[in-house]
Amino acid sequence: MKNITRLAIMGLLAVMFTGCYKQTRLEQMGTSAQFKVIGLDDPVPSPDEADLIVTTHIKKASYLLKPRTADMPYTFMIFIDGQKFAEDVKGVEEVESDMKEEKGKGIHFALEKRFRLKPGFHELAVKTDYGKSPKVRIEFIGGRIHALKFEPVYGPRKVGLKKAFQQGLVDYKVYLDGSEIP
Repeated sequence: MKNITRLAIMGLLAVMFTGCYKQTRLEQMGTSAQFKVIGLDDPVPSPDEADLIVTTHIKKASYLLKPRTADMPYTFMIFIDGQKFAEDVKGVEEVESDMKEEKGKGIHFALEKRFRLKPGFHELAVKTDYGKSPKVRIEFIGGRIHALKFEPVYGPRKVGLKKAFQQGLVDYKVYLDGSEIP
């Protein structure tokens, strides 16, 4: 009986140590991106820093069983090298839009933030309640201001329906300094 108890305790300890080992390895995998949020009108960064202006938006429909008003905040999450930045944004009731897919009554939420980070390669993504955008890996040059735009792509979940914001977000198109990133 003592042998079975000892074996059970040793097995439990082995499982616990294995879990701790895996946790440490997961923590080591993340890179420590150092970035800070700055004002949109701050001066141009020095050559040993790069600025990134991230813009994105989304339009949400309001349904009878799931009402949404302009006062209800919407949370955008921006991931820079695995580190999360979250911002709650108030919406604006909107009927007309420049985008064909966003025509109709709904609440429009927009985010524009400027980050200062070290030059070099960085991995970025945006997350909404629909899911995460594809990760993009971009090289930022020091002393410059880069513009990264996540443009929503709306679409039907079923074939044959027209593309509209009421159908939900399908994906994002990503643009860096005005050029689409494939």
